[in-house]
Amino acid sequence: MPSSFVGRRIRSAAWWIAGAYAVFATLWIYYSDQALASLHWDPELLLRVSVYKGIGFVTVTAVLLFLMTRWTLGKIESSYEALKRNEVEIERQRRLYAALSQINQAIVWTRSRDDLFTRICQILIDFGGLRLATLVWPGPSNDTWSVAARSSSFEVIPEDPIDPLEKFASTKSCNNLQGDEVPADLREKSTGLGLQSWAAIPIRHRECAIGAIHVYAASADFFQEQEIALLEEAAMDIAFASENLDREEDLQRALAVAERERNFSDTMIDSMPGILYVYDETGRFIRWNQRFEEVSGYSNEEIARMHPLQFFSLKDRGTIETRMTEVFAEGESSVEAPFLSKSGDSSPHYFTGRKVEFDGRPCLVGVGIDISKRIEAETALKRSEERHRTTLDNILEGCQILDFEWTYLYLNRAASVQNRRANEELIGHRMPEIWPGIDETEIFAHSKRCLEERVPYHGETKLVFPDGSHGWFEVCVRPVSEGIVILSIDITERREAERALNQLNESLEAKVTERTTELRAALVEAEAADRLKSAFLATMSHELRTPLNSIIGFTGIVLQKLAGPLTEEQAKQLDMVRGSARHLLELINEILDLSKIEAGQLEIRCEEFDPRESVERVADTIRPLADKGGLSLAVSVVDGVAPRISGDNRRLEQILLNLLNNAVKFTETGGVSIEVAPATIDADGSGAPMEATRFRVADTGIGIRKSDLGQLFLPFRQLDSGITRVHEGTGLGLTICRRLTELLGGEIDVSSEQGEGSVFTVVIPNQPCDRS
Repeated sequence: MPSSFVGRRIRSAAWWIAGAYAVFATLWIYYSDQALASLHWDPELLLRVSVYKGIGFVTVTAVLLFLMTRWTLGKIESSYEALKRNEVEIERQRRLYAALSQINQAIVWTRSRDDLFTRICQILIDFGGLRLATLVWPGPSNDTWSVAARSSSFEVIPEDPIDPLEKFASTKSCNNLQGDEVPADLREKSTGLGLQSWAAIPIRHRECAIGAIHVYAASADFFQEQEIALLEEAAMDIAFASENLDREEDLQRALAVAERERNFSDTMIDSMPGILYVYDETGRFIRWNQRFEEVSGYSNEEIARMHPLQFFSLKDRGTIETRMTEVFAEGESSVEAPFLSKSGDSSPHYFTGRKVEFDGRPCLVGVGIDISKRIEAETALKRSEERHRTTLDNILEGCQILDFEWTYLYLNRAASVQNRRANEELIGHRMPEIWPGIDETEIFAHSKRCLEERVPYHGETKLVFPDGSHGWFEVCVRPVSEGIVILSIDITERREAERALNQLNESLEAKVTERTTELRAALVEAEAADRLKSAFLATMSHELRTPLNSIIGFTGIVLQKLAGPLTEEQAKQLDMVRGSARHLLELINEILDLSKIEAGQLEIRCEEFDPRESVERVADTIRPLADKGGLSLAVSVVDGVAPRISGDNRRLEQILLNLLNNAVKFTETGGVSIEVAPATIDADGSGAPMEATRFRVADTGIGIRKSDLGQLFLPFRQLDSGITRVHEGTGLGLTICRRLTELLGGEIDVSSEQGEGSVFTVVIPNQPCDRS
């Protein structure tokens, strides 16, 4: 194409020169000959002038031809150079157009922003004829720019000579990086890389620059208006692609969130302990959980073809259908009914249904909970209540239970006799209404204090009945979960006998003296009998433990199937026997310890031991019980604890074991801790402090009411001893702990807040005290 163009220009110039020459020669010859003919010169002169004329013509035409040829060739040369420049420019534009096309294809097919930026930089190098391309983009904080991608035609990609992180609002360029106006350091960097031209094009989004493209070329004057326009178009395409990628990422994130929500919803539905289902008004199942399939025994395909009524027996379908109608009519309903499985087995369930809108149509979403265990528990509770009621109905003491509003909840037969009126007249009525004026009596004041402050009362009181008669009663008022329970014994005859005796004694002073002597003798006899009782219990407890140990041992052998195989029921019964025997043995051991203490037969040994080792042994003993209840058990020793102390190590461990066992038993969540620390104590009562060791057992259990702390260490007392008692025990553990602590010369104390846990503190002297 360039050679043909030059040829046409040359042929055109040749024709122009030839034509001009022909015209000039014709005019010269014609007019010069006419001019000579008009002079009428002689032939010789005319010939000579004609020769001069010819030489002049040749000279003038040669000069004219030279000038015209030189002018023509100059025009041809300048046109050729311009053509060459246009070809270079066209080639640059062609390559940039190719790069733009490749960039658009990359935008269409690339889904990752990082991959897209890397691809764009490489396209500018491969197709755009550039040497170095860098794309900058906002960093994670969006406050600063960072290099997102960089490509070059060098083997090792260099850094940009010009800082690419500088923010600018419009396109910048430099077509001569070697010019004098360019800073020396930039000229040096550009020369070292062979770079001559540079351009930076901002990437805009909504009139704001969100990034930039920095490109470098190996030739000067590379970035002209058309090249800049093409690069700006590429920047616009990148901004558009980035916006599309942002939308795509937002869409993918939204889809991911929706998928997680759906998976979470499916997991929640399938993880529900009960069965869950959704069906429309026609009874067609729309959704159900995995538990529904497990309980019913039907497969997915079978459930999809079934009607909800098919999961109930014929006698229950009428009730279920009525409840279904209520849900669609009123919005919700519930029912208890046996759920029929594929195998024909049924299990009691509690069903709740609610009306919802799904796909523009009313549907029923329901949940079914297996209530077999609840029914069994209710049946067992009912039997237990019947046993307790039978027991209370047949005891000789009057028993009355009132709630916090003073309403009678229960009265036994003995209470009916003592009240002189039928129980039916009192049940469901308030005490102040049934007994007018009773709120002014002493027994009502004590009962009110027990009801409000949960402080028990025990004493004797006189009651006047509406018919004017009166009676004396020994009354015990105790707080229970329902309110209070009042136990009463009619002591009217005893009080009358005492009154008669007092009258008799007033008249017979001698008989008083005689009777006093008899009473003193009876007191001595009673004290002797009490000591004899303690000694008897201490002796008999040893006799009772021997057969119990045999029962426990042989039961264990049988349970290990050393004597032959057992059925599941036999193993269960034998395990109950062993548990009861162990409980009875624990009771006997506690009674034995208390009896020995009261009989003065408990020996306290004196030996040196390490208190830290003792605490660790006790903690290791209790730890399995704590682990079973999901509780933490922490042991800590404060600096300064004596390495060796003197005393009865076994009795100290017995105290700590009892306290830790109680802490674990009365703690449902949290943990138990035991701390050993140095302390002082006034062991001999002289006021002089002695070095001692403090053992502090703390828990996060149910705590103790302040009103109950006074009776905590009394024998045979349990704070949950009412009809709602849930913790086993004899009520001797803390009594024994206090007696043993006193025998060791120490002190025991307790602090507690109801619902916040308890802290038991035992302090024993480091030197032995003779307390046997």
